Amino acid sequence: MKFLDWTSLDADARKTALARPEQRSDPALQAAVRAIVDDVRTGGWDALVAQATRLDGEAPRRVPVAPIAAEARRSLAPEQTQAIALAVRNVEAFHRGSLPAEHEVETVPGLSVRKVWRSIDRVGLYIPGGKTPLFSTLLMLALPAKAAGVREIVAVTPPRPEGGLDPVIALAAELCGIDALWTVGGAQAIAALAFGAGDIPAVAKICGPGNAWVAEAKNYVASLPGGVAIDMPAGPSELMVIADETADVGLVAADLLSQAEHDPSAQVLLATPSQDLIGRIERELQGRAAALPRATIAQASLAHARILRTADLGEAAEVANLYAPEHLSLAVAEPAALVGAIRNAGAVFAGPLAAETFGDYLAGSSHVLPTDGAARAWSGVSVYTFLKAMSVQTVTPEAAARIAAPAAALARLEGLEAHARAADARLGAGTTPPTRLPEGRGVGSGLAARLARPEILALPAFDIAAAANDAFGPDAIKLDANENPYGPLSEGALAKGLNRYPEPQPMRLKQAMAALYGVGPENLIVTRGADDAIDILVRTFCRGPEDAISICTPTFSAYAHFAQLQGARVIDAKLDANFDFDADAFIETVRGERSLKLAFLCSPNNPTGNPVDPADVLRVADALPETMIVLDEAYLEFSETPSLAEEATRRPNLVVLKTLSKAYGLAGARVGALLGPGETIAIAARALPPYPLPTLSIEAALAALAPSRRPIHLERIARIKADRERLAGLFAGSPIVETVRSGGGNFLFLEVDDPAGLARKLNGLGIRVRFRPNAAPGGVRLTIGTDAENEAALAAFGVTSSDAPARRAEVVRDTKETKIAVAVDLDRSAPRQIETGIPFYDHMLDQVAAHAGFSLVLSCDGDLDIDGHHSIEDCAIAFGTALSRALADRRGIGRFGFSLPMDETEAHVLIDLSGRPYTVFEGEFEASHIGAYPTEMTRHVFRSLADSLGAAIHVRVEGENDHHKTEACFKAFGRALRQAVAREGDRDAMPSTKGVL
Repeated sequence: MKFLDWTSLDADARKTALARPEQRSDPALQAAVRAIVDDVRTGGWDALVAQATRLDGEAPRRVPVAPIAAEARRSLAPEQTQAIALAVRNVEAFHRGSLPAEHEVETVPGLSVRKVWRSIDRVGLYIPGGKTPLFSTLLMLALPAKAAGVREIVAVTPPRPEGGLDPVIALAAELCGIDALWTVGGAQAIAALAFGAGDIPAVAKICGPGNAWVAEAKNYVASLPGGVAIDMPAGPSELMVIADETADVGLVAADLLSQAEHDPSAQVLLATPSQDLIGRIERELQGRAAALPRATIAQASLAHARILRTADLGEAAEVANLYAPEHLSLAVAEPAALVGAIRNAGAVFAGPLAAETFGDYLAGSSHVLPTDGAARAWSGVSVYTFLKAMSVQTVTPEAAARIAAPAAALARLEGLEAHARAADARLGAGTTPPTRLPEGRGVGSGLAARLARPEILALPAFDIAAAANDAFGPDAIKLDANENPYGPLSEGALAKGLNRYPEPQPMRLKQAMAALYGVGPENLIVTRGADDAIDILVRTFCRGPEDAISICTPTFSAYAHFAQLQGARVIDAKLDANFDFDADAFIETVRGERSLKLAFLCSPNNPTGNPVDPADVLRVADALPETMIVLDEAYLEFSETPSLAEEATRRPNLVVLKTLSKAYGLAGARVGALLGPGETIAIAARALPPYPLPTLSIEAALAALAPSRRPIHLERIARIKADRERLAGLFAGSPIVETVRSGGGNFLFLEVDDPAGLARKLNGLGIRVRFRPNAAPGGVRLTIGTDAENEAALAAFGVTSSDAPARRAEVVRDTKETKIAVAVDLDRSAPRQIETGIPFYDHMLDQVAAHAGFSLVLSCDGDLDIDGHHSIEDCAIAFGTALSRALADRRGIGRFGFSLPMDETEAHVLIDLSGRPYTVFEGEFEASHIGAYPTEMTRHVFRSLADSLGAAIHVRVEGENDHHKTEACFKAFGRALRQAVAREGDRDAMPSTKGVL
């Protein structure tokens, strides 16, 4: 460890003080790496197998992650899996919130230049593995890539020493939406990604850190002509700390050691004006380093660590700017003031509580950062790593006439006469009447342009300028749309902003839906439900009887309806006797049809529920290259069939319909989308109405797609699928029903003898079912409803269910501080998924559900940047409210419960579900926190539960270990709750001698 007085050093000494190690310039290593890369480059798969077998000990394999991720879930402690889930949530939220907005600038009247963003098509991710698998690096790379809309991610990682894929990396991959990884590492893996080998495709960009061999391989493949792009230069980990006299020596030492344990070459520096701090830090570092499991590595790193005494904090900031560290920690009294002086750093950790470890795992920003001083010009991995910006210039005739002459003059000044003449050719364009463009001109020459109506192509391109409201800011003076400057005479939050037109294509919603479906925003237009997308497609491509569409009945009647409104012919290639799609029969039926513009397929099919094999859809697309295949995936979330949304962005004759009406509960908001290749989307957008979605629908959709809501949506979908299969078996026993088809939607198709008569009878009973004689004359479609609705439908069909009424409830609680969604099911033990942002609290609530024996899904977005109090208390309120609603009138339950567990700790919990809230809590905690959980909140949790659940809860806890005491309270509460909510005796009996609670 070196101690240097920065102020007294001359220029050469300062340069030496900040120098990095030069061992990575090893000529022998460079030669070895280049030999491996060149071998794989020329020898392909066989060379890759040989190199991997020699260096990794096994041949590369594509390993599906699902079964190995399941193994990880079984082996990891609950707090570990919950911490990984929290990291995924935070990183995903940060990067989705960092997506850039498109903006447009009119540089002269009539000349506008727009910046648009496009994702890279295919990227390769290198995940360090082997002896120290870094699953966190996978999160930090894959989640920003997904947020950016990258269409294909190829991930590689070295196999474990004992072979195969590390289970925790598999779990991280599954949480990131990656279904398989390649087990191959080192320079050979980089070569495979750069050039392709066997089934490993060549990528456009390689991202991810690695050892010296990996770093050299990345630099080499990037240097070749036409070489692959890389994220940034890479070197050993670095941390610099700037500290003043207020710094906690223990925290500073802990941060420095967190980097020192990475690698003997890791760089750690401290810059401080405090001589007293310097005197104490060496003792603290040496003492702590010796106690680490990786003490040898940490001590080797500390041997070349540097401590620099500066004149003041300003000089320390200048040292940081010269060094440009990967990580910079500001352990000072006023970190916010010092941040303004920092120009060069990969990531800054402002203040004593901002641990560099937080950034490594779950703060949100990526930990893949520039090293070796590259932070002077490079940034860390983010959504921008996976995006490209393009400028789009549009010019009116008047603007062309205005700027042609000066542009020509500038070209001639540089001696470029052809440039000048190209500008001169535009002279006079503003006074010459514009000629009608030939069909397809200005919109590309692809299939969509060839199929589209000339009237559509003659329309101006969709104007997204109005979609750039965010670019002007909330304080912009908006005088462009003839709106009323005053809001509606309505009260409440719903009225906010309704005097202003919404964005034609709201960018935040486009980005959220694009991320949901795995495509880029440029491959999607937002529509009023999927029905609107059908109408737009028909109006774009069908002119009249000279054009045709095809359908496969029985199916959704809107396809034919919109075609007939346009005057187009409708060709019916019927499904087979089992309502399955036969690709060969379909192709044979439609192959000879003239001008077949659109072929509609629905998977799962409405109303029968039958899925269509994606391979059959692609076979039809290949067989009909001059027809636009329209795949309606409105019900896909309830099916096991893979989506073709991403594939549609690559095929000129495939588009996909999506909706938030079914799986996301937004039928009344009417929010859907059309997905496909960029040219098709751009042309179809010309047929959009000015403002397709009202503001209320936009806001409702954004709220529904918030990360905190996703676990509840998934739980609902799983519940509906389970109910569908249960009801299918029950309806099969009805004397009215001939055949039950459950398929893959949120409905059943019931074939009956007299569907029209049955529909009338059910309507008379107040039960509405769908009967469409023109679309599906042989049966009725019955939607899976609530428990009460399903029971009423069963009774109408003469079926009696022996099941007791389900006891489940959902609660959404949004405040200024927290956004919470909860779902409980007292009669199921799974799923249990809790994400509050506080891992120990997640574990405690999971203990309650596990010991009580019921399902709990809870997610919270809270103001954890302030503290955890709001999140903890509000989650308890929402949880208690959900329990109360699930218990309904509380008939047929035990009502009372009691319990006492754990080690040296004794916890007593008594419960009375009387409906009258009352709390007694006896117990004290010496530790202020367990992790990020404040122990003082434990009594508040039980008080909030008692108040919202409507229960008397008595808790008494004694013991020595505060961790055990806290956990015992929650476990005992779960056990007591298990007794209290258990069904007992007559399901209608009130558990009170008074007959009422």
